[in-house]
Amino acid sequence: MRTLQTACFLLLALLIPALASANPEPTSYDGRSIGMGLTGVTYLDRPAALALNPANLDGIEKLGFTLNFTALFTNQRAPVQGPGSQVESGLGFGPIPAGFIAGRVAPRVVFAGGLYIETGYGSSFSGVRCLDGAADPNNPDSQFPDTNPDTCLNGDPQNLDVTFFVGEFSTGFSFKAHEKFQLGLALRLPFSKQNASLYQNVGAALGAGTLYGNVKNNIGGVGFPTLRFGFTIKPHRKVRISAMYRMYSKIKLTGYTETALFPDRLQAEADWFIPHALAFGVSYQANSHLLLAFEARRQFHAADKSGNQNQTVVASLPDGTVLSTIVVPFGWQNLWSVKVGFEYRFTKDVIALRLGTNIAEAATTPQWAQYFTPPPAPFMFSTVTAGLGFYWNDRNDPSIKDKYRLDLGGLFGWSGDTISDEYIGTRETIPGTTQDVEICSEEQVVRTGCPGKYRVLTYWGSVSFTIQY
Repeated sequence: MRTLQTACFLLLALLIPALASANPEPTSYDGRSIGMGLTGVTYLDRPAALALNPANLDGIEKLGFTLNFTALFTNQRAPVQGPGSQVESGLGFGPIPAGFIAGRVAPRVVFAGGLYIETGYGSSFSGVRCLDGAADPNNPDSQFPDTNPDTCLNGDPQNLDVTFFVGEFSTGFSFKAHEKFQLGLALRLPFSKQNASLYQNVGAALGAGTLYGNVKNNIGGVGFPTLRFGFTIKPHRKVRISAMYRMYSKIKLTGYTETALFPDRLQAEADWFIPHALAFGVSYQANSHLLLAFEARRQFHAADKSGNQNQTVVASLPDGTVLSTIVVPFGWQNLWSVKVGFEYRFTKDVIALRLGTNIAEAATTPQWAQYFTPPPAPFMFSTVTAGLGFYWNDRNDPSIKDKYRLDLGGLFGWSGDTISDEYIGTRETIPGTTQDVEICSEEQVVRTGCPGKYRVLTYWGSVSFTIQY
């Protein structure tokens, strides 16, 4: 039974970082939106409006299709080898595809469907020789005196790999209540898939100090359907005012884990929440060439029952016998983001130049920061975006303006902070529970709040193609 418990806690150690990589949400559904600072709640009247503000689907005259692909690259730094250490992850890759179709079914109604990724992530730390503060026996200058052979992996380097995404299938419609007022509603069905191969300390869960081992995990699932609402007001022919509200979604994740400590696969269950979100924006079409957009977004990660305060993970035998239940701390906080977008269409309206920025708070708090989570940030983290749009018409039907649209977008983002030793050794209550734990200690399966430099660099390259008439 002790072997079974050990295998079970290896599973729990695996799930913690694998699930924690989902913030901030990229909203990477359309190349035009990406190039303009991830805006689009007010002005994007393409099929991808289904995922930003379904009210703007009214901009489709007859029929429209959009295919988008975003390549997401991240590079992380975290004190994986112990307080004060610096380990680079290298570039992690995550593909973020999206596809939408929309058509007018009545003079005032446009119906749409879409399949897209809400967030995607991939990262790894390669060749890690020591974890959680042990000395590297091959590095005589190591600042850590501990030479525990368990945490030093017996001189055998390990790779820590995680890939994760949350996607949605959505269907919805827009309704033109008035020439200056549009409403939109979308039904969303979320799903998630996660794969990871890690080497983690589970001795804390067994009360046996340090105990490390390899484990591979594959889990996924489908959540329950929830709604997205939106509206757009046009008080002036040059001005749009819009808002969007997204209800939270809960995804039930099931699957298996494999470990050398147990010959059979163990069953795994966990939940993931996509939190409530609000967005508000104003756009100004100064003339036929210049468009300006300003938006703000609020995500409620700190909500008690629908946020990311903690997570309950259950492991069981193949016959369904529960081996263990553990509460995983996240401690994420609510966050604001502010977005500004600029677009200028040149002479003959063939090419458009786009620029933008997105400034946001970090959801991760210092005392609960982990190796694979987005890092904490003392004030804000920022992104800058740029893009190009290409428009051309059908020679056989020149009456349809901008029937074909090719959009290219790029993004660079930075976020990071240096955590001091103020949390190490202190006791904190796991958010959403009455249980306390010593920060950055052997009491934790995955240590949080350890001193060191936490940083992530994010790079996007996006291309989307739209046919609309």
